Amino acid sequence: MASRLRENDVRREPGKMERKVAGLIASIGARFYLGKPDVRELLEVKFPTLGSVGNALRNEIAFRARTPRSHVLSSVNLELTNHCNLKCTICPVNTTMRRAKGYMDPDLFRRVIDENQQLDFVLAFQWGEPLLHPNFFELTRYAADRGVRTMITSNGTHLGPENRRGLIECGLERLTFSIDGDHATHKAIRGVDLDVLRRDILTLVAERDAAGAPLRIDVSMVVDQATEGALDTYFADWKGIADRVQAIPRMVAEKRSAPCRELWRGTLVVLWDGRVTVCCVDSEGLLTVGNANEQPLAEVWNGEGMQAIRRQHAERSFPSLCSMCGEYEHPTVSKRFR
Repeated sequence: MASRLRENDVRREPGKMERKVAGLIASIGARFYLGKPDVRELLEVKFPTLGSVGNALRNEIAFRARTPRSHVLSSVNLELTNHCNLKCTICPVNTTMRRAKGYMDPDLFRRVIDENQQLDFVLAFQWGEPLLHPNFFELTRYAADRGVRTMITSNGTHLGPENRRGLIECGLERLTFSIDGDHATHKAIRGVDLDVLRRDILTLVAERDAAGAPLRIDVSMVVDQATEGALDTYFADWKGIADRVQAIPRMVAEKRSAPCRELWRGTLVVLWDGRVTVCCVDSEGLLTVGNANEQPLAEVWNGEGMQAIRRQHAERSFPSLCSMCGEYEHPTVSKRFR
């Protein structure tokens, strides 16, 4: 185990040349293979090493071949909690979500980290606000100390001095703040003032820079009919402040006609209670394929449940949740699940 940990640590800390080559492959893949040049930075974040690029390519081959099995589980979304202090109009958490609310057991988080040394990264977020978990900083440090790259998405309403210091010092690699367009659209969707969030992010950036910390700070906007008019303002306002400025389409009810790459690309979602589902869109855990309290995720990844759903997609006989899964159309924003 010790030698395996050392091997993974090297892989997760690529040299400048390896990172440059991996970035070049990501750029070529985004533009010429996927036809989505705007996802280049996202691919660079996810696949910074030649090993991670190789895993992604093997998973992509499995997707193209529509095989029931895929190469390797390379990342996992860990829902620290589905509690949230906001009631956003575009989110089910405090609007339509029916499943019970709770917090992930720290032992479960640590077990996932310890059992899956092959992971390229962990997104310690799914539904809810991760900074509400009472053990957030301790768990992030646990992952970082074991060479696991950890990222989160946050609504940015918990950026007091103590939390800012914790975010800088806990070993978190990447922190993405959700922004909904301009001041008017952000207020309408989230019910909070964008000026306050911008002030707190600027303070966090300044404190990170003063500390010389490697934490990367991004912003992400969901694009739909309500926010698309603010897209240009959003990019102009955050360029030069955030390390990456991202826009993603909102999920919409739309008839699916093609298999979803998500099932093969190397990611599983672990809900706070340990149930494992196949996709980040599955807010209710309807497509549960295992339980992380009972079996290693590597077994779930190519287990009977996952293979059955892959076969359904390959045959275009989609599960009900997948059958009406689409993304908002916008000419400058690439879809994620095609």
